Amino acid sequence: MAPERDTSIRRGLDVLAVLESPEALTRGGLGVTRIANILGKDKSQISRSLKVLAEYGLIDRDPKTLAYRLGWRIYSMARRSGDHRLLSSAEPVLDELLARTGESVYLSVMSNYEALTVLERVPRHAVQATSGIWPVFSTSVGRVLLAGRQDAEIRRMYEGVPVQTRGPHGIDGVEDLLARIADVRRDGHAVVSDEFEDGLTAVGAPVRDHRGDVIAALGVSGPSFRFAAKAEEAVAEVLAAAARIEERFVTPHAGAEADE
Repeated sequence: MAPERDTSIRRGLDVLAVLESPEALTRGGLGVTRIANILGKDKSQISRSLKVLAEYGLIDRDPKTLAYRLGWRIYSMARRSGDHRLLSSAEPVLDELLARTGESVYLSVMSNYEALTVLERVPRHAVQATSGIWPVFSTSVGRVLLAGRQDAEIRRMYEGVPVQTRGPHGIDGVEDLLARIADVRRDGHAVVSDEFEDGLTAVGAPVRDHRGDVIAALGVSGPSFRFAAKAEEAVAEVLAAAARIEERFVTPHAGAEADE
């Protein structure tokens, strides 16, 4: 029974991951056939998984399109996950940073091999950067998060895994990545332009706890045609904002409890 239970749990988690995908979010949900095709699973198995997830409120089904999407309970759980004090410390700082830079701002954390956005603010430009879940080695916030780890650990993470980014200045292999991370440790920030995505420039800075450990990364990004020339100027803004988050996080502030 245990192996079957394990398989069912994995299948359910795979379904949730698919419903988190850009395709599902853009289309407002996916049908059972499409989900089964994406996962390469039997439609009847996926239907059973969807039924269980729906019973627990983790997914919802649109009564008109019959498409499945992430349920409100997922969002409720997400608000209670992680370090809520970090998010409450960062929220006003992100608002201020958005006002000062006019570009997309976000707070990211390490999630396995990815940089996961846990808080974001976006401008009203017709053209703007989008945040989400990214390979951690390919972005400015990701490299900041990796800079908090030892080189030996990073080598183990990417043993046998292709590590490359696009563009003439892109990363080519783990040793090249480690050289870029050494620059991040030296400079205290990262700037990535036209590597993760053509036409995108981003700045990242670390957010540390009272022990000095990197617990998150603060980023600002925008289209290269608009933001690349301002990236170095934005570094000071991002570093100052990261320091404000640290101060608010380490020192309990008004409206926040020291222990949650």
